[in-house]
Amino acid sequence: MSQPQTLVTLSIEMVGAVSAFISEMRPPTRPPGRPQCALFLTLAEQYEAATRLVQVGLATHAAGHVRSMLEGLTDLLLLATQADHLGRMKYAQAAGEKRFLDRMLESPELSASQRVMLEGRLAECMARYQPLHNEFRGDKRPQVDDFALAGLKSLVGPYSMLCSFAHNDLTALAYRHQGERGMTYREPVPEDTTFLLLSHASFVVMRAMGALKSVVYLPDGRFDHHQAEIGRLYDAITGLAPAPSIESESPDNRERKA
Repeated sequence: MSQPQTLVTLSIEMVGAVSAFISEMRPPTRPPGRPQCALFLTLAEQYEAATRLVQVGLATHAAGHVRSMLEGLTDLLLLATQADHLGRMKYAQAAGEKRFLDRMLESPELSASQRVMLEGRLAECMARYQPLHNEFRGDKRPQVDDFALAGLKSLVGPYSMLCSFAHNDLTALAYRHQGERGMTYREPVPEDTTFLLLSHASFVVMRAMGALKSVVYLPDGRFDHHQAEIGRLYDAITGLAPAPSIESESPDNRERKA
C-alpha cells in the first residue's frame, strides 16, 4: 500500500476511534465543559470531512476544515484556562449577528413586515451585544495571540498556509490548478501537502481529546483505553512523514509558473 493510501486508511481508522470515544463519553451540563464538548464534536466532524476530501483526491479543499479545527482547538483549550473566554466567544457571536442584521436592514427592498421582523431581532441581539461590547471592546485578541495563550504557537505557520487555501487566494489557486503546460482540473496533490493536512488534523483530535479527560465522564478505564488507541493512530500517521524533496513544489513555486 502506498504512503498516501496508508495515510487515508489510518485517518479513517481515527474517525472510527473518535466515534467510539464519543459514543461512550457523557458531557457535563454546564459551561465551560458543555461548550468544550460541543467543540470536540465539531472537530470530530471536521476531521471526518477532511479525511473524506483527501480520500476522493480533493485534499487542498480539506484545508478549510483543518484551519477551522486549529481555531476550534484553541477555543477548547482557552475555555479551560481563561475565565473570560466564554464571554469572548459570546461577544464574537453577537457581533457577527449584529453585523448581519445591520446589513440586512440597509436593503431598500425589504417589505414593511420584513423590516419590523429584522428590527425586532436586532433589538434582541443588542440586549446581548451591548453588555459584552462594553466589557470586551478595545480588547480583541488576534488569532495568533490566542494560539500563544493556548500554548499552540507552533501552529501559527501552518495556520497561515491553511488560510490561503480557505480564502482561495492567488497562491492557492495556482497551487491547485497551474500545471506544467496549462491549467489543470483535479491536479494530484503532493504527498507532503496531504501529510501536512491530515497530520495537523490528527494532532487537533488527539490534543482536544486529552483536554477532555477531566471534563467528560466515562466508565473506569475507558478514557485511557480510547486515548491510547487515538494516540497509537496519531503516532502511526506522523510516522508516515515523507522525506523532504530537494526542490519542493511549494505554493509560491506554482504561483510563479502561473
